[in-house]
Amino acid sequence: MTRCLLPLVALLVFTFHTAFAQDLDFLTGLDPYRPQQPVTGTIRSRGNNYTIALMKLWEEGFLKHHPTVRFETTLNGSETAVAGLYGGIADVGFLGREIYQPENEAFEEWFGYKPLGIEVTTGSYDNPHKTFALMIFVHKDNPLSQLTMAQVVGIIGCEPTPGGKGPMRTWGQLGLTGEWASRPLNVYGYGADSGFGRFFRMLILNDSYRWNSELKEFYNAKAADGSDIDAGQLILDALAKDPYGIAYSNVSYMNSNVKTLAVASKDGGPFMKPTKENVWKRTYPRAFRLAAWNRLLMASGNHWLPELQDGSSALPTVVS
Repeated sequence: MTRCLLPLVALLVFTFHTAFAQDLDFLTGLDPYRPQQPVTGTIRSRGNNYTIALMKLWEEGFLKHHPTVRFETTLNGSETAVAGLYGGIADVGFLGREIYQPENEAFEEWFGYKPLGIEVTTGSYDNPHKTFALMIFVHKDNPLSQLTMAQVVGIIGCEPTPGGKGPMRTWGQLGLTGEWASRPLNVYGYGADSGFGRFFRMLILNDSYRWNSELKEFYNAKAADGSDIDAGQLILDALAKDPYGIAYSNVSYMNSNVKTLAVASKDGGPFMKPTKENVWKRTYPRAFRLAAWNRLLMASGNHWLPELQDGSSALPTVVS
């Protein structure tokens, strides 16, 4: 099985390169995949149901080089990815989110080593059903135009910020003056135990459960006619009525009374606006990422196992 899986990973670059090179010019420097030896066997995949079309492209590309390989692809949702690996029914698991700590622990308990995640795609920019990116919003009348990730941590959480400045609860702490300085930061966001809430906790709050106790949490709801209302919509509808509010949501729910902020990963910048280009190039911080978790592609620390050296293609690290 190892001989079969390793060329597949290298070929991911080749498939993306040929299919999307006209749009992703930063992939043009990658060498195309060249098989070093024939491989046989069956590759079993479990995980994210939104990768079905993409998986079909990969399979077609792989079969051009290794026509005797078989695929057993069952993509019913990200919850089946890691469980499929340690349950022995999958060789490749596709996650449409970050791996949860209980999944990580279960995998390590069974195999004796940590799972290795290979990032193969970026989440969508503004498609609610394709793991969209998150942005920071304020009211349109707010003079603020940018934040650092340390400031976001101070606003959303209760822990001291990376700069040691402590939680941030007023607009003056973010540099605003005059009547804004003493005004409280009214924070709006997804419920702490929702999918996006868990993502924010893991990636933004460093897996701390110490949220801002004043966070106004929103969950998906039903309209009077029975239709679904996404929590992201409710978040920005509430922000539109609060000049002193700040929120995290997605631009697909944006209205005329809110605006996005540029965000910097480090103090001093660069500050990146949440444009579509900055999201798919991953220069805008914390865009959602889809990772392929493969129980055979594991490493001790950051050192690749020798078997990974198949073909001339580098493994993908940034692909949208």
